[in-house]
Amino acid sequence: MSEMSALIKWTPFLLGGFVWNIVIGVLAMTIGSLLGVVLASLRLSDKKWLRNISYGLTTLSCNVPTIVFHFYLVIMLPSDWAIPGLEWTINFPAWLKASLALAIAVLGFTSNNLMIALRQWRAGNHAAAMLFIPAWINYMLIIIMASSTASIIGVSEILSRCNIVISASNYGSDGRLMLPVYLYVSMIFLSFCYPLNCLMKKLQSYLREKYV
Repeated sequence: MSEMSALIKWTPFLLGGFVWNIVIGVLAMTIGSLLGVVLASLRLSDKKWLRNISYGLTTLSCNVPTIVFHFYLVIMLPSDWAIPGLEWTINFPAWLKASLALAIAVLGFTSNNLMIALRQWRAGNHAAAMLFIPAWINYMLIIIMASSTASIIGVSEILSRCNIVISASNYGSDGRLMLPVYLYVSMIFLSFCYPLNCLMKKLQSYLREKYV
């Protein structure tokens, strides 16, 4: 019961970290999807050079690990950037850099899958085209889970806070809390993702019934 009491005590702290996972995931999906829509449209362009450029960018985003982009953006983007001639300063916090890194993967996913969906729609196969929506929701859940990689660049998300809980707890010195806390965090992810997975399956069934 001692380990359970410790988990209950630290639950608000862990949930606060999970909020950052959601923020990073949702922002990555938003940015990546918007840019992916642009690339998907360009890949269907009549101009070959536009198709080649958009295909190249899509290929790059799909074949480079997001962890590489994490470190690249940490190095390339300063924490604060003063605009020359103005008194404004743009902040680039670590959570924003993590969102941008994951957005690159979302860009590739959206470009590839939306291009196929647009082709299916134009061909009159609306059922296949509309299945892009549940696929997008499923990928959003993957990105939210992948947001835990933000811990490597210093974001205080839920996985990073797990280590703090283990270190700070009286039950962390002998490793007794390590397994329970990671299992507890897994259940937090499950309780968030499972209902959305169920919703996605219902949406898939609805789209098949409506358009087939």
